[in-house]
Amino acid sequence: MARILVVDDESLIRALVAEVGSSLGHEVLEAASIKEGFVLARTGVDIVLLDVLLPDGDGLAHVDTFAQFPGRPDVIVITGHGNADAAEAALRSGAWEYLVKPLRPRDLTQALTQAAQWRTSRDKQSRRLLLHPDIIGNSPALNEALTELQEAAASNVNVLITGETGVGKELFASALHANSKRAEGPFITVDCTTLPETLVEAHLFGHARGAFTGADRAREGLLAAADQGTLFLDEVGELPLPVQGAFLRALELRRFRPVGEVREVESDFRLVAATNRDLDDMVQMDLYRSDLRFRLRGMTIHVPPLRRRVEDIPLLAEHFVDRYCQRHGLPVKEITSGFHDMLAAYSWPGNVRELRHTIERACAAAGDGGQLFMRHLPTEIRIELARKRLGHLAAPSPAVHAGPSDVPASPAPSAPESFPTLRDMKAKAEREYLAGLFAACGGDVRRAAGIAGVSRGHFYELLRKYGLERTPPEGWAMPAKDR
Repeated sequence: MARILVVDDESLIRALVAEVGSSLGHEVLEAASIKEGFVLARTGVDIVLLDVLLPDGDGLAHVDTFAQFPGRPDVIVITGHGNADAAEAALRSGAWEYLVKPLRPRDLTQALTQAAQWRTSRDKQSRRLLLHPDIIGNSPALNEALTELQEAAASNVNVLITGETGVGKELFASALHANSKRAEGPFITVDCTTLPETLVEAHLFGHARGAFTGADRAREGLLAAADQGTLFLDEVGELPLPVQGAFLRALELRRFRPVGEVREVESDFRLVAATNRDLDDMVQMDLYRSDLRFRLRGMTIHVPPLRRRVEDIPLLAEHFVDRYCQRHGLPVKEITSGFHDMLAAYSWPGNVRELRHTIERACAAAGDGGQLFMRHLPTEIRIELARKRLGHLAAPSPAVHAGPSDVPASPAPSAPESFPTLRDMKAKAEREYLAGLFAACGGDVRRAAGIAGVSRGHFYELLRKYGLERTPPEGWAMPAKDR
């Protein structure tokens, strides 16, 4: 039996869920608002059915919040806004399922049954798959990625790991291999950005002696080296287009022909690929083969950026401090509260990699000292945070008039210190552009993404990056028929 919480301001919906849930042997709790839902969720529930448009807020904006309550409930979004974009928004917000009003008892029964079975199956799986010495944190965003990792490790399909630069995609690939049935086999890492374009095939497939100038002896390719193990292609978006066809064939058949050879070679490898690029956009620009893109996506793991897992920063910082001090024989250092506050306030565009380098620089600056203070942080980070506190831009100077002619003189030049960083200015312009475009398109993500020239998925990520997905554009309201 599961505890089910339905959060919906329509009494008929709550009554329907109560009737269906009770008939399946579940306990059903009812709430008419987000606030009431929070109170009941704190008592511990297994499944939450969450409406989107509620009297005290947007349900989608609180999917993560409900998922953090005792019992780590799975959230099923229910809404009257039934279209593909709304479904994508719900699933990207972390929802387990998406149901459209009017709810039918059959669909509701199926969703509740599958969710309950999923939770039972998940709880029986070993938690050891989530352990990896360098994956630190316990935030909802990270736990979601680790759940995807656990599912992928239990299978043998191709896996695509996505995420921004510096989030730790290679760590996830290593953990995936270590927790899979191929853990005893080789883990071969290939950085596609370092492969010379003219010799990509020779590196991947191997080559015979004399196959090209400089081939003084035969060499085994990386695909053959990964036999019975895992082949990790980092930055797979950089794989040259002319090679993608040959690699696709090798991926499908697990058989390929080394350069200069007549006979083919077989290799039983599992492919794990990673990229920080939008492969959908690359396909639209004819820079990537669509069939290879689909082949890579047997399963997908999205590693969240550090700004989505701020609560993990203290744990990561402590981990990096201990590791650095141990490696260099320095005394253990205490992180002061001011240092922690600045770490939490910074945006970390370089993600975990930038945090690690920052901690290492701070430890080096502290030397034999026993504490890390704000002063030990890199100057550029302290400057950015100071600008953030001061609102980035200084107030504009009043116009200076030339006298009786009323011709305005040129404004006095601003002090150099009043200018924001180029990064801040670009981010500000990008946010204003997205907010204006989203509002002008009436909240139509498909249309806005088309005008912006990006995929809908990438547009959603941009909205999430700037917090625009939580607040509808000014002047826009969901049509009454879709409520």
